[in-house]
This record gives sequence, structure tokens and C-alpha cells, in this order.
Amino acid sequence: MDELYVQVLSEPVGGFIAVPLETLITLFTLKYCRQSENYLIFVLKPGHKPSFSVKITGFTFELIREEDVDIVGTCQLPVMLVGDGTTCVAGLCAVLRRVVKSAVMQLSGHRCRSLLGFRQGCLMACAEFSVWTRFCEVDIINTVRNLMCKDSLPNLVTLPEDVARFEIHMGQPLRIHNVRKKNQDFINSKGVNCSKSKNGTQNMTAGKHIKGGQNLEIELEHCFAEGPVMTLADIIIFPCMHIILQIVRNVYLQPYIPLTMQWYDRVKVQDGVEEAIGIIRDIPNKIIDNLYVKYILPVVPKQSLHKSDAKRYKPRNCIFTRQEDVETSLKVVEELGIIVEWQQYPFGCELEFDWGAIPYDAHPEGGQLPAFRMERKGQQLENLAKAVLKVAKPGHTIVDFCSGSGHLGIILAYLLPRCQVILLENKEESLARAYQRVVKLKLTNVTFCQCNLDYFCGEFDIGVSLHACGVATDLVIQRCISQNAVFICCPCCYGSVQNNHILTYPRSKVFRDSALTLREYLVLGHSADQTHDEHNAKTDQGKTCMGIIDTDRCLQAKEAGYAVTLAKLIPETCTPKNNLLVGIPQNWQ
Repeated sequence: MDELYVQVLSEPVGGFIAVPLETLITLFTLKYCRQSENYLIFVLKPGHKPSFSVKITGFTFELIREEDVDIVGTCQLPVMLVGDGTTCVAGLCAVLRRVVKSAVMQLSGHRCRSLLGFRQGCLMACAEFSVWTRFCEVDIINTVRNLMCKDSLPNLVTLPEDVARFEIHMGQPLRIHNVRKKNQDFINSKGVNCSKSKNGTQNMTAGKHIKGGQNLEIELEHCFAEGPVMTLADIIIFPCMHIILQIVRNVYLQPYIPLTMQWYDRVKVQDGVEEAIGIIRDIPNKIIDNLYVKYILPVVPKQSLHKSDAKRYKPRNCIFTRQEDVETSLKVVEELGIIVEWQQYPFGCELEFDWGAIPYDAHPEGGQLPAFRMERKGQQLENLAKAVLKVAKPGHTIVDFCSGSGHLGIILAYLLPRCQVILLENKEESLARAYQRVVKLKLTNVTFCQCNLDYFCGEFDIGVSLHACGVATDLVIQRCISQNAVFICCPCCYGSVQNNHILTYPRSKVFRDSALTLREYLVLGHSADQTHDEHNAKTDQGKTCMGIIDTDRCLQAKEAGYAVTLAKLIPETCTPKNNLLVGIPQNWQ
């Protein structure tokens, strides 16, 4: 039986308990899903603000203290401990996806069966790359927290920006798979209430012929957050919006956010929702005087919260690798006097490495790699494994960030049986393949974390990443620096670096304080991805830009007291993204 760990802020009193918002949403989802197969564990960790009082009658749970958790303590709560107890699933969206899957497995006709959407992809992408996941997992939650921390609100209420964003989102055309077929199917089944004509008027013919013998062009409205069917996104947003409305609601509110209010009323009458929201003890309205209230709705871009919305991308805002832009950025770097310091050989290259001593299931061949990739993948793994072997000592904990199917981490676990290896990956399928290989090898020093980088909070000594995409490499380095751990990184996808809710660019103080603008920096990142083959004219330029971006990363680590090396993998042809960054903290032992 899976174990679900959630944070609580107090011991139960009179059937109620104080919880943070993430726990409230998790309990709301459990109630909606009628999910009782998970073993619910309340982890008492006081001091979190703001707190919410929820009714826990009907829940079966165990109460433990924070110091009593073991592997679960490596990740931020809520956490699902699955299988044999070696795998943690962390992050609100990932945990709730697991809850929904578990509910549907118990009963094929369960009302939750459509919550994960097309191909079960709802909220699968991580918040660093998906605007929609970030909204559900980060933005709307921060909005609720900020509102709850206010003592009161004046009669002129400025609504939260994220409420305005959601209102605009609900008015945008749907961007869902096979939308034309869904349009007609939904019109035929639901009639006039959930469709409208292209000019915005209500469709009164439900898809039948209209005057003039022409078929009416229709488009589905945003009945729910992602389209005509309720999904997990609605389940997460609803309790947040419920709390927001309790705090700011007044009879004058409806005209300001009509689509949001329609959505709220529609979700509330869905089977099981009103019962689930009943676990929340009344939230006080914080408007000082309700007799006369005015609202201000912030002006936000008229765009969907789905990043796939083409209207999000304006040509003037895009970063193109026009040659003149690249040359301008390179000239700025040259004028700053920044020199890329290359080492002749990669860190640890002098160590011997015997592939013949690696068993089949730890070998890339045992990882189901296609034959044409196997040789180069082996060369990449050997470079990083040697670097780890040079610094690792018995008792060390090594984290393979963005581990994929565990190619690197499994080799390290086999070669370093007295070290603990954690495979961290946000894709469930990839981690499942790694788990099967570990079981075959009977390795007992491997644990698994299915989560994004920012939800991992465990202690470790060495962090490694092989081709962690763009921002992920910087998250790895930042996490290692905060832990005073060694980092060994081979970056990838330089063109995808972008400011997000966790970090900003450039990374080093040297670059930030320079004349180099953010746009010029991002141009270098895009150019760094133009490392094609040796015969391409832009390959050398791309390699130069790779070196500049990685120099920024090296300088960031040096500013934190690290000794850093930057070199090429051996052979360089094993991958176009062949830079190896190794950082050793001061007083490393």
C-alpha cells in the first residue's frame, strides 16, 4: 500500500486540524476521489504560515513527528512513498496525479477517470517549463497565501493578478487535442449551454443548419479550466479560488470576473465537489465594510495560461539567432575581458575505467538504448563516472539529477557500493525503467525520487547531471552550492535558459554587473545550440557561446568559494554538448 505523507501544523482538536495550503488541497482531492487505499500519514511540523483549519472526520491517518520520517524527509511534503518504500513521489501535481491514478485503478468507472485528460497528460510537465503547471502549483497558491496574510482589505479591493489571469484564460479559445471533433460531439450531447458561435453569440441550434442552409461554425467554451471536461487542474484551482472568493466576495464582484464565477459555480455542482470542499472550516471575509465595495481588476495580457497558445509568442519578443545579434553579444563579452578558461583534459580523465567489469543491466546496452547511440552514450557516461570516482568516498550520498532511466546513477551505484545513490527524475516512466534495472542488479544502495529539482531537499555530497536541459543544469548547480556539495555537470539545451520563479540570468555577479543585457545573454544561449557538425559554418561559433554560458556558471561557483574546472569530454565527438563542469567546495574532504 502506498503511503501519503502530508504536513500538519497542529495535533487534531475536536475533529479539526491546522494545515498548510498544499495539505488542504491534497485532502480535498482525497475526499473528492474517495481515495482510501493510500495510508495517510500526518507529519507534525509547526510554524508554517498561513494555516487553514480542516475537518478530518472520515479520514484514517497516523500522526508522526518530523524527526520520525526517513527517506520521505529528502523531499518537500506532500510526498507519496510507493512500492517497496524506495521511491518517493513529490510535488503537489505529481502526488495528486498519483492519487487519481490509484483511485481509477480501484474502479474503472470511477468519476476521476477523466481527470488526467488526453493521454493522461494533465499537469505532467514541470513548473519550470510549463506556464500552466506553474500557475496551478505555484502562482495561485502564492496568491492565496498572500491574501490570507492580510489582516483586512479596504473597500476598494484590487483583485489578485492571478485571478485576472484566470479570468482572461477562461475567455480564450480552447487549445485541446482534436478540437473540431470535440466541438461537434460536445454540441450534440450538451446542446446550447456550452457552445457559442464564432462571433460570440450563443448557438441556439446545437450544430444544426441555420438560415441560408449553412452550418453554424461553433467553438467550445471553457466550461472547465482545460476545456469541456473537468480535470485535475480544476480540482487544484477550485479550493484556492474558493478561499479567495471567501476573502474578497461581495454582491458587486460578479461583473468583474463573470467567467471565473461561472466556472466556480459549474465546478461546485459537480458530483462530490461540494462534499469535498466541506472539509474547509469557514474562511473569514476580510473586507472592512461590505456595504459598498469597488473592485479593481488588474490589466494582464490577453492570453491563455497554456504555453502552447500561439498568441503567447510575438515575433518581436522572440530570441532569434540572427548573425548580427550574435556578433553584437560576442563583442560585448569580448569588451568585458571575460576569457573562457579551458582545461586541457576533463576532471578525472586519468582514472582507469573497465567496461568489461560492468554487468549487462548496468551497461547502456541493458538500458534499452538503440545500437547507434550506445557507443557515444558509453563515452559520455565514462567521462562523468570517472569524475565522480575521483571525489567519492565511502558514506557519501550521490544524487543523479535528471537521471532519466538511470544510466549514470546505476553505474555509480554498482561501482560505489558503500555510497548511497539517489536517482531524481520527474518522468514516471523513465524512473520505472531505472527501478527495474536496479531490481535485476539487486542493488541495495539506490533510492528514487520522482519530482522536480526544487522539491528535493535532502542532504548529499555529490550532485551529477548528464545533459540536464537548460534551466535544470543551473538548478543542479544552485542546489549543490547551497548544500556545499561537489557538482559534476555536462549541460544541454543552452537555448532554453530563461528566468523563472526560482532563478534568474545571468548567474554570476560578474555577468550581472556587466554591460551584457539579458537579451544579449539569451542570444548567446540560442547560438550555443547551433553546434551541428564540424562542417557547419556556425559550429565553432556555437562552441564559443557554449563556453561563455558555462563560464558564467563557473564564475557563479567561484564567487561561492568553489574551485572549478571546465573542459571537453573525451572524445569531443561523443556529443555536440560536450562541456564538463566540475566544482569542488572549499575544505572538501
